[in-house]
Amino acid sequence: MEPKNRPRKEGKGRTGRTSRKAPVCPPIGALMRYGERIVRVVAEASGQRVIIESVDEDGRTFRSTVKWASLSALHDQLF
Repeated sequence: MEPKNRPRKEGKGRTGRTSRKAPVCPPIGALMRYGERIVRVVAEASGQRVIIESVDEDGRTFRSTVKWASLSALHDQLF
């Protein structure tokens, strides 16, 4: 008896769950949104994290490390 090959549904694996895209490191120098702030990606860090640079209310720049998944792309307008 030959095994029957059923057509697979797109995006579903063996468990029936839909597959998610793996997070991708944003390019260095990209402007992105982190919460309500607009930030610039400065460097890639370990553990799916990047170093970002932003400006606070007083005009001082500071750097912090955040996960890739916490960043989102900017939409059509900047402000």
